[in-house]
Amino acid sequence: MNKLDKYEKVIKTITRKEVISLFLIMVFVIAAISSIFISPRFYQGSMQEGDIALKDVYAPYDFVYFWEIDEGKNAKVREEAVKDAPYFIRVDRSAEKGSVANIKGFFKVLEGESKKDIPENEKIEFIQTQIESKVPANDIKILLENEDIKGFEQKVLLILEKIYLLGYIDDGSLKFLKSEKKNKVVLYNERDDSETEKSTGDFLDADKVDNVVKTYVSKDFEHERNERKAAVQILSGYIAPNLVLDEKKTDLKKEEALKKVKPVYREWPVKKNELIIEKGIRVDAGHIAQFSQLRRVFRPGVTPTFLLGVVLLFVLLGVLGIIDVAFTQKKGFFRDTKNIAIILLNMFFMLIEADFIIHSPQPSYFIPMAGMGMIITILVGFNVAFLSVLLLSILISLLMGGGVGVLFVFMVGSLVGMYAVRDTRRRSQILWAGLWVGIAKFTTIACVGLINGMELDFYIHDGLWGIASGIFSGFIVLALLPVFEYLFKVPTNITLLELSDLNHPLLKELAMKAPGTYHHSIMVGNLAEAACDSIGANSLLARVGAYYHDIGKIPQAEYFAENEMSPGSRHAKLSPSMSALIIGKHVKKGVEIAKKHKLNKAIIDFITQHHGDSQISYFYQKALEQSENGIVAKEESFRYPGPKPQTKESAIILLADSVEAASRTLEEPTPSSIRNLVRKMINNKFIDSQLDECDLTLKDMHKIADSFVRVLMGIFHTRLTYPEDTQKETLMDLPDEQDNDKKPKQ
Repeated sequence: MNKLDKYEKVIKTITRKEVISLFLIMVFVIAAISSIFISPRFYQGSMQEGDIALKDVYAPYDFVYFWEIDEGKNAKVREEAVKDAPYFIRVDRSAEKGSVANIKGFFKVLEGESKKDIPENEKIEFIQTQIESKVPANDIKILLENEDIKGFEQKVLLILEKIYLLGYIDDGSLKFLKSEKKNKVVLYNERDDSETEKSTGDFLDADKVDNVVKTYVSKDFEHERNERKAAVQILSGYIAPNLVLDEKKTDLKKEEALKKVKPVYREWPVKKNELIIEKGIRVDAGHIAQFSQLRRVFRPGVTPTFLLGVVLLFVLLGVLGIIDVAFTQKKGFFRDTKNIAIILLNMFFMLIEADFIIHSPQPSYFIPMAGMGMIITILVGFNVAFLSVLLLSILISLLMGGGVGVLFVFMVGSLVGMYAVRDTRRRSQILWAGLWVGIAKFTTIACVGLINGMELDFYIHDGLWGIASGIFSGFIVLALLPVFEYLFKVPTNITLLELSDLNHPLLKELAMKAPGTYHHSIMVGNLAEAACDSIGANSLLARVGAYYHDIGKIPQAEYFAENEMSPGSRHAKLSPSMSALIIGKHVKKGVEIAKKHKLNKAIIDFITQHHGDSQISYFYQKALEQSENGIVAKEESFRYPGPKPQTKESAIILLADSVEAASRTLEEPTPSSIRNLVRKMINNKFIDSQLDECDLTLKDMHKIADSFVRVLMGIFHTRLTYPEDTQKETLMDLPDEQDNDKKPKQ
């Protein structure tokens, strides 16, 4: 497969109607979710402190809000935060250096005196007075006798370093930590700016350090028994604590801990149906606190969990929609991209309207959900409108936290409106439907109020807004319906009634230029309307389609039998193929005239499909009779261009057209002959496969045949022959009008 074939295959796939429909649904879901997050405060109003409340707000349920700092609890929380703050211990490098310097100074003096040639007791006395040595005279004497004083010094310093690595805390810091009951501290090392959590028991104190010194000395001076005691005395005398409490670092951490402490506010309980704020009252901090609590419950804001919840909500609603479509809609529902676009566009507009109204002072009951249901009912159908209203009502109710009460009001109002416009044929009916919606919403709101024990003001306030919502829905439908009709070329009953007016310029032209065709079209309309009523199809659409199905005959009306006024036929001098061309051309001409007069596509479909691709049998048979030299006329040249009927209504027009034309040939239109003719014509169209692409059933065709027979019998009914009145004066016997005033002759 080359690249061109792959490209064509991809284009063919993405242009399939099912793919386009799924794409539209995905765009709607993305746009809907985006609109929710662009304006995430679906329930809350935009009240600020100092504003004037534009409506009464009642608590929808019991809740607790937090306002005003609770000083007692706040102090306790701050105290706990300070207690939890870590205490810092730092290494005192100056203490370490001091101990090392003192030991080195001792050994320096010791080494200097060991080289002098003076009595030993003078050396010891000098050493003790010179450096205020804490080393006993006996130990100094042993050290003076040591031949490797430098080596001894290095061993002592190495032990000191090991002890400092363990950490030797001063008594004051240790006592303070014990008084604060701090078992854990943080050891801060300035050299690498590191922090290590330690237990206070990990450090050496004054009691532990002597044992550690003796342990290290015993190990390092294992073979120098005489020097051990001297090493212990030197280390014990000069070692100083190298760990101290870092008060500055500790205080800094306490301040940071206090900054993180959130104020503790007092709890204020609110009961269900309690008046939170009255209309006309200035909003204060307490009101804002209550609204904030409601916002946390109704809409937690843009968070990952909220996003996940919204996505799951759309998935579940989508599953509900798919289940409903699978059971209630025809199989090719997703191929009807136009209807899907109408539904999704209405739903998206309603989401925007709902968000706008919820942000306004009006109660949520004012959302004109019924308007969307009525538009979809008129343009697409009741079942799809019901599903759309149900899904969107659930979505809005959940997002705004309105509960079952709001959902119930939306559904009742919408269903009443959808039922009221199911067969609307006048625009005034839409306004009446809006009024019925308002009454239904008022009644439903009253029902919700009674169940929840609301006050009388609730009925008057929210109930009146419910009535206003219904009327508003009616005006929305009146305003948007023509727009949707124009954009999506959908013929509504209102538009069809306007087209059915026999004073329409096109029908008047048809009556003037092709009177036979005009009468034929009226009769086909009567037949089609009766047939559609019998099987539940759109009878008004079929009747209007019948009125216009033959407008293509206007330019050459005299070439059609029903319009021939003079003796002889225009086709007498024409070849059969030319006659068939003229006859078949009226379909194409009809489309051109319809487009010129901007007729709806649904009406144009009747023009193109009312013959299907059936045979122009009269001229085909004539062509066969006139064929010479064995040349047989091509049948395809004697067929209408098509296509075959795609809907029940267009199929009924095809049948009614042929039945009405054939009925004119009946010499004796008796019930049996009419019935036989109807069955014959329907069977012929069925055998010719003209009904293969529509969804008529055999049961439908029997009902259609019966309705045709009833209408034709009414047309061809017989009258009694009235006996001639021999006493009746002739026109010549009547006196002149002017003679009535004359007096009779004497």
